[in-house]
Amino acid sequence: MKNVLRCATSLGGVALAVLAAAFMATSHTWAQDASIDVAAWVKNWPARFSVRGGKSEPAYIEAINIDRRGDLFTAIGGAPAWEKRAVETVNIGPSGKVTRVACPSDIDCQARPAVSFLSSAWLLGAYRERFHLGRAAPVPYGTRHVVCIPAERIGVTEAVLDPCFDLQTGAVLAQRHRLSGRFDGPSLDPGSIRISFGAKS
Repeated sequence: MKNVLRCATSLGGVALAVLAAAFMATSHTWAQDASIDVAAWVKNWPARFSVRGGKSEPAYIEAINIDRRGDLFTAIGGAPAWEKRAVETVNIGPSGKVTRVACPSDIDCQARPAVSFLSSAWLLGAYRERFHLGRAAPVPYGTRHVVCIPAERIGVTEAVLDPCFDLQTGAVLAQRHRLSGRFDGPSLDPGSIRISFGAKS
């Protein structure tokens, strides 16, 4: 009787191991299927988009506008009633080179990759330079989905935050902390986001 029980237990363990392996294989396949080819996705971004939203600050809600007009990307931040406005604009050349057109006086105005609401420009630039952009899986952000890309893929080094791009337009809506996995830093409040977009590039 003990031998029968021992055999049954052993077979049960084998069955569980087989089931676990099958589940892991299925989960792995699902995770792969859920991801997208980043380069193919960037290729199909709309050539025009307009994002309006708010970013919570300790004492007020900062109004944020993000716009794309072809190769020109602009982010505008403002205090309540637009008492103070900070405008930053970058342009992307056909080869992928990003140049600054306008920038706030209180930031480093060198055209180097950055994790910000304008990270779309550097991701599009990386695509045009034919960098390997890999795959990434869309994740929910409020009622929308975003694709969070490791900052190294747009040329940022020693980053703590990764930019998260709207699945439909490529606009940066949030940043995600790579250690905690939480949305953090310069991120639009999900309920405040309003987006319109135009023709494909």
